[in-house]
Amino acid sequence: MVSDNLLTFAAKNYGFDKGTLHFISDSTNQIYSFTKNDKPYILRFSQRPLEEKSQTKAEMDWLYYLANNKINVSLPLYTDNGELVISTKDEGKPFIISAFETLPGRFWDKNNPGLWNKKIFFNWGKLMGDIHRLTKGYSPANNNDARGTFTGYQALDIDNLKSCPAIHKIAEDLINEMMALPKDKDAYGLIHYDIHPWNFLIDGEQLNVFDFDDSLYGWFALDMGIALYHGLWWGRKNDAGHDFTDEIIENFLEGYLSANPLGDFWIAKIPLFMWYRQICKFSWFYDAGNVDEHQRERIRNIENGILFTGCEEAIAGRF
Repeated sequence: MVSDNLLTFAAKNYGFDKGTLHFISDSTNQIYSFTKNDKPYILRFSQRPLEEKSQTKAEMDWLYYLANNKINVSLPLYTDNGELVISTKDEGKPFIISAFETLPGRFWDKNNPGLWNKKIFFNWGKLMGDIHRLTKGYSPANNNDARGTFTGYQALDIDNLKSCPAIHKIAEDLINEMMALPKDKDAYGLIHYDIHPWNFLIDGEQLNVFDFDDSLYGWFALDMGIALYHGLWWGRKNDAGHDFTDEIIENFLEGYLSANPLGDFWIAKIPLFMWYRQICKFSWFYDAGNVDEHQRERIRNIENGILFTGCEEAIAGRF
């Protein structure tokens, strides 16, 4: 959680009662909710160099572009002085601060048929396809405020990965393979880079997407691979034992292609990007000082190109 000084600073700039603040999470960013004029909002504190403030401005510009093209996103809130992004230092640490409107809807639930089904998988894919179709026509507001470019290392805990040389070598080879791929306009552009099930809300048949903090320029198939990897990682089986693997992949792809055409070459690359995300996950949780059987299974899977034990044939048959 951030300091009381930072919370006071944000409340003064956005003009809300600090007493309405509620802490939500502290994953990559520190997230709070607050109320202003009887409306709920989200407050985000990002501890990062102040020079990256332009990156957040670029995120805001893209959000408005998507909203103007009928994508249901969480729009940013202006400060009382008309700023979309503010920054400060607290105890010598830099913080970039932004606030957003809340979105209606509920989070997914693999044990609730109304919140994890073929229609949701289709709409999830279609949402991404709509964003990719729109990004082909997007230009940043200016050259100074533009999102970064995928390098292969953004989501990796590279120091942790180096403690497992075999997987580190696979990661290096995989990144080299990815970075050699063509960057044509029909397959590469500004992407969300993290549309996993916890980054959208389900409102009837409509999906409302948020958390564009990781957005960058990359391949559309990369965006798809990350989404599908997380969908299968978290939602492949419910507690009753129903396996959603085929339903997730089939309906997600159908929804995507209904909104944005993507050639067979790129569809076939999706497992490559899923494998990349698997290595990212490995780097987050690997502990060289405590290599148990679960860790050894993860290593074997990566070495053998197995994304999820027990469903490799189902995944391979879809791409």
